[in-house]
Amino acid sequence: MAANGPEAHDAQTRRPARVARLCAIIAVSAFVAAPIAAVLASATIGGKGEALAHLLGVNGVRYFVTTLALCALAGLGASIIGAVSALLISMTDFPGRRLLSIALVLPFAIPAYVAAYAYGDLLGPFGPVAQLVGVNNIPEIRSLSGAAFVLMLMTYPYVYLAMTASLSSRSSSLMQAARMLGASPLRASLGLLLTASRPAFFGGLALALMEIAAEYGVADFFGVQTLSVGIFRTWYGLGDLAAATQIATGLFLVALVLTIIESASRKGRAAEDVRAHRSSKRLKLSGVHAFGAICICAAPVVFGFIAPAGVLLAKFDPDLSIGAGRDLAAAGVNTASIAAIGAIIAMAIAVILSYAARRARGRIAKSLMRVATLGYAVPGAVMAIGILALSSFVARISGVAVAGGIGVLLYAYVARFLTAGYNSASAGLAQISPEMDAAARSLGAGPARVLSFIHWPMARSSVLAGAGIVAIDIAKELPATLLLRPFNFETLSTRIYRLASDERLADAAPAALILIALGLIPALALSLIADHSNWQKKNARKADKDFAGAEAGLTV
Repeated sequence: MAANGPEAHDAQTRRPARVARLCAIIAVSAFVAAPIAAVLASATIGGKGEALAHLLGVNGVRYFVTTLALCALAGLGASIIGAVSALLISMTDFPGRRLLSIALVLPFAIPAYVAAYAYGDLLGPFGPVAQLVGVNNIPEIRSLSGAAFVLMLMTYPYVYLAMTASLSSRSSSLMQAARMLGASPLRASLGLLLTASRPAFFGGLALALMEIAAEYGVADFFGVQTLSVGIFRTWYGLGDLAAATQIATGLFLVALVLTIIESASRKGRAAEDVRAHRSSKRLKLSGVHAFGAICICAAPVVFGFIAPAGVLLAKFDPDLSIGAGRDLAAAGVNTASIAAIGAIIAMAIAVILSYAARRARGRIAKSLMRVATLGYAVPGAVMAIGILALSSFVARISGVAVAGGIGVLLYAYVARFLTAGYNSASAGLAQISPEMDAAARSLGAGPARVLSFIHWPMARSSVLAGAGIVAIDIAKELPATLLLRPFNFETLSTRIYRLASDERLADAAPAALILIALGLIPALALSLIADHSNWQKKNARKADKDFAGAEAGLTV
């Protein structure tokens, strides 16, 4: 019995820890899934009004078909731009390639609705382009094709980043084998490398389509009747929550299908041995070919970042009126406050979830983790309508009205952007081996000392980076903020939306430029991370080459 005493004691101490971890995962999963469940429940149970019957008729079909058409047009453009740019950046060498590899991510810094307002002014009937070439000589920007054009430019970086990561991990031996068999560089690239990178392509495209389907500001400004626009018109115009949840259900199902596609695409990814990369060389372009590559890679940067940012800079008037300056300052303070609070709450929950998932085992825990990290794939309008439906249910049960307020808005932010914080926190904790914890405990260190002296120093940068990403996402979020914000509570995003909708882009320019400056932080970080990854691969290839040389020397 004595010999079994320590083992029995360890089993007794591990059992409560497992229960606590599972309870934490269940609590977070319920926290995220509650609004989604409320949408599905309200759409199934409620909704017998005239508005619902109307929306399930002609309007409902139009919302759904228009959303699919917008996804098809913008997704096709984003996939072509992203794949071609990634192929040129990864497999060829030409003047300016390194600078363009970073610049191609810059459209991430501009919220899509801000770019729509800028292009509406640039290509509008009274814009500078119309004055140069004539009103009748430019296409109508406020249309389905105009919305697809803007969203294509704003979402192609998803495909570009995924394809660049995949293509840079492919060895040149594939290309060399195809060339030895007589294939041209174009045929080898299209037939071999793009086929090998198909999982990454569809993964990036699925993420782009999620953003396109969920976008509200672009569709509303250009008059495109998508599911997101239908949710707002139904709730604000008709006041029918049940009908709004019906439309939100359709948008959620679209997002769910895209999430499944994105998740399935990861299963096909494979890594190659480092030794396969040691002879990797890019195809050197010169003359006309180099000029063509520069133009192809520079065009998305010009139209996706420089043009809209340039319009806003041209509209910016540093001599703001006292009232406009006061309103901008108030919106900035509101944005900074709610973004900071939301980021702190989200990261606190994310760290708890990361610790729970670190030691969690079993199918139940893994399934619950998928639910807990589902929020990022849920459109902001769907999350907001779900919270409204949930608060309506709570009001019917308890008699307490909780349909608005800062707390409800923070709930939407945290539930939606928790995934971004969790990914950063779990990446930081992944650097810490469980054996390191065991060694510290064997030396008498308690949980507080282990957290203070081991976990926090090693995971601090990842946690802070996650907090920054969540804060910026909150600052840029438009649909959930419009639906749930308290009366007279304005953020930078809602201020831009209100002023630009009233054709006052000059007044909206300062707030838009602030959001772009904030968006540059994660955009440049993604570029630097990708560049650092390529630098590591080069060092790995060099180390492998040195090792091979030393090994040959020892053999001789």
